[in-house]
Amino acid sequence: MTRNILIQSAIHTAVVVVGFTISTTGAWAENDAPEQLDLANFPGEIVDEVVVPIPAEIFAVLDKLGEPEWSNSISIPEKQFKTTDRAILALTFGSLIGEGFIAVQAKDEEKIKTIGHRVLNLSESLGLANAVRAHSLGIVEAADRRDWDQIRRELDDTQRTVRETMERLRDVEMSGLVSLGGWLRGTNVVTRFIGEAYSEDKAELLNQPGLIVHFREMLASMEGPSKSSPEIRAISTGLARLEGVITGAETFSEEDINELHDISQTMLEEFYFAPVTAEN
Repeated sequence: MTRNILIQSAIHTAVVVVGFTISTTGAWAENDAPEQLDLANFPGEIVDEVVVPIPAEIFAVLDKLGEPEWSNSISIPEKQFKTTDRAILALTFGSLIGEGFIAVQAKDEEKIKTIGHRVLNLSESLGLANAVRAHSLGIVEAADRRDWDQIRRELDDTQRTVRETMERLRDVEMSGLVSLGGWLRGTNVVTRFIGEAYSEDKAELLNQPGLIVHFREMLASMEGPSKSSPEIRAISTGLARLEGVITGAETFSEEDINELHDISQTMLEEFYFAPVTAEN
């Protein structure tokens, strides 16, 4: 597979989620899954001159390359951490939307319902409940019907609604953090799959250094107390480590993939997963 995940000439900015991004182009049909990612004929959206593939297409490629066990990859945090830091809430919101797409791939309606309720709870903490409530209920109702395409649409619409609402309120910083949270969760699950059954074709899905550059620049430009929080500093360090592994690599070895997974896991433990300790 050629390196065709991104347009390399203009990749300093992008809005991404679920490892790669959520598109506004509509539902994805399982039978339309491509054999590889070809940006010349690729369903997605262009954001700041970057083609950003939709998550269902990325997951479909993984399915064709090895049929991942999606049900073993859903990992909703056991408890909801209490915080008033909007930056952490935004990161968590993005990761939870990413979790929703994983649960859809697994066709696990109960986990999808849990995610739908948590999405609403988080939106209340962010002051966006009115904008998100209909989508949250739509997720739960579609899960009852096992309508996977509708759930994908609701997840897509939820993230887009939150992003657009934040931008309308001139809260672009929070919008970017939602995208970063989703990207981290997606990268985390994709590197796990690739590490379990490595191939160079699968590894090419991770060739996205421009997105990491974008997120590093975004965090560097943050203002306010959140910028100096331990979580944001740790995530900035993690992005630098990810960039160090990805930048300049001709191909990604199995060791590289495992390192990317470990780094993304450590970053998620800053705000999403409980840190793994010896006692756990």
